[in-house]
Amino acid sequence: MTNRNQQLNKILNDTKSGSSKILLHLQKHILQNLNDKAYIKKIITKADIHLSHFASVKNFLKELKTKLNLSDSSQLKEFLENAILSHSKEIEDLFESNKKYLSKFKTVTTLSFSKTLLEVMKLWFNLNPEMKIFILESRPNFEGRLFAKELIRIGFRCELLVDAMMNYAVRNSDAVLIGADQILENGNVVNKIGSYPLALCANENKKPLLVITTKDKFINSDKFVPKEKSESEVWNFRHRKLKLTNFYFEEIPKELITKVIS
Repeated sequence: MTNRNQQLNKILNDTKSGSSKILLHLQKHILQNLNDKAYIKKIITKADIHLSHFASVKNFLKELKTKLNLSDSSQLKEFLENAILSHSKEIEDLFESNKKYLSKFKTVTTLSFSKTLLEVMKLWFNLNPEMKIFILESRPNFEGRLFAKELIRIGFRCELLVDAMMNYAVRNSDAVLIGADQILENGNVVNKIGSYPLALCANENKKPLLVITTKDKFINSDKFVPKEKSESEVWNFRHRKLKLTNFYFEEIPKELITKVIS
């Protein structure tokens, strides 16, 4: 019992993975505890509190609540297995539909860690194994470092830079790629902090900004309110005249986005 609660808390408090990866871990955890509906209801309640800012998680939980009330264990198992498999199929279809367009880019810049983007890059490597990727480290949790490890494991040539060097990276790239945590109804995109200045940088350098995402990131709202995170992630120094601000996500205006690939 304690072990599964620890596993759940690890998923709920994951500050480094993208929403798609967190959702996948959540789905697999529910699948492992399929016969305990009381525990699944607990998962839903906690995930609603901790992860509702992720559009894909919010959409999944909404459907899960319905299935939990109307389905038996075998139907619920089928729903979860299909949800896990459908993500991979959607990525394959997404890449297949856009590979001709993507193939012209030989050097790209990105930031943070997007599982959706990672899955696309796995397919992209077969198309262009010589492509170079600039990766911004993405403070305060340095998810870009983790993304770099995954990309070099695939076989890509990567260059890791501090966030403040984004102009250097963009200037030497053919395109800028980001994932998305939400696609708002007004066409704006919510993604990891640093994405807005990166979009401005792409615009200034006349480089296309591509958002690569899945359809479960679209929401029926045009409102985004950033939530403050722990100050200690920025700096553990305290002073009465010093305020530390830490947001994980920000909104990118649609006018700065060249193409949403979904």
